[in-house]
Amino acid sequence: MNLLAGQGYAIEPGTSITSRPPLYPVLLAAVYAVFGTHYEAMWYVQAVLKSLTIFPVYCLGKRLFSPSVGLWAAGLYALYPSFDMVATLYRENLVAILLVLFLWALVVAMQEHRFSALMAAGVLAGCLMLANTIFLVLPLILCAIGFLDPRVRPQRMRLAGMILIALLVYLPWQVRSTLLVDASDEERSFRHLVLMFGHYPVFAGTFWWTLTDMRQLEIEREGARAWLQRLEQSRSGMPLADRINRDRHELSQLILDRPFSYLKFVFNRDLIFLFSPPPGTTTLRSIHPILAWAALFANLVFVGGAILYLLRAYRMDLSSYGVFGVLLSLLVVYGLLHSIRRYGYVMAPVWCVYGAAAAGCVWTRISGNMKRGALS
Repeated sequence: MNLLAGQGYAIEPGTSITSRPPLYPVLLAAVYAVFGTHYEAMWYVQAVLKSLTIFPVYCLGKRLFSPSVGLWAAGLYALYPSFDMVATLYRENLVAILLVLFLWALVVAMQEHRFSALMAAGVLAGCLMLANTIFLVLPLILCAIGFLDPRVRPQRMRLAGMILIALLVYLPWQVRSTLLVDASDEERSFRHLVLMFGHYPVFAGTFWWTLTDMRQLEIEREGARAWLQRLEQSRSGMPLADRINRDRHELSQLILDRPFSYLKFVFNRDLIFLFSPPPGTTTLRSIHPILAWAALFANLVFVGGAILYLLRAYRMDLSSYGVFGVLLSLLVVYGLLHSIRRYGYVMAPVWCVYGAAAAGCVWTRISGNMKRGALS
């Protein structure tokens, strides 16, 4: 709304910020410009984006495996319980379709050595970084995999070109953020609050967020917010740099004192990212706890099977290089750096592709065994 009013990219009118990546707010402003400043209009736009994602999911499944896998993946995604996100103003609604398009373009570029697909993958990777800063780690992870995996050697120059394009797309925003000297304290304060909030269980001594109950997890998050507010109030008279140094020193000391507990904490956050209960589990729990546990188990089997098949596919075929890189980068970010929410939405299309491929592989083996048994 401040963008539309000519007040700049700001939360408070006239005070520019750098802590929020711009792509989703700019899309929101564009929707407001067309339909008026009613956030419900964005719900419909997000519903369209979510529905359109079915088509690149099909294309990705077809490219990686077969047309039948593409059809099953698209069908699974159409039924996957993540569409409630469209009624919330979360940037994951935009990130999901950008991520699938990026992966599809990268697969085409690697399989057919098409420069146009490589350019598209680079632009889409840059858009991902402009939509969510967690993807700033992605180029580094892709480079690391390319360096360690000898199979990538013939593709290294092309992949380096794609990464360069992505960085060039992101560069104007970085230049703008660097030139906004007045926003540096706001940026540092925001990132520090995110760090402290995400590490609340470390300060509380539990080293664990609830994994199986989203309602309980939200209660824990509310406790983290209240604790953070009390902490900020108690240190309100302290300069920002001193507060940051003091808090980070305390956090570092807690980690050094209990390193194995911290590893458990990192593992816990990655588990929430990968296997957090699907939407609607809280409602199922209110009907009967067994229903909630059944939904959680089904999600665990589905996502776990998709991950195992992804690892198998990457070992056998380099086409899954980009998907493996995305998964690894998100595990690093959410395990080490980020706070907790049901962020696994963005990977739902990927789980549907590899889950469909895994199910197809299992079915082929079962039917083959049945035929051989009948013949014998």
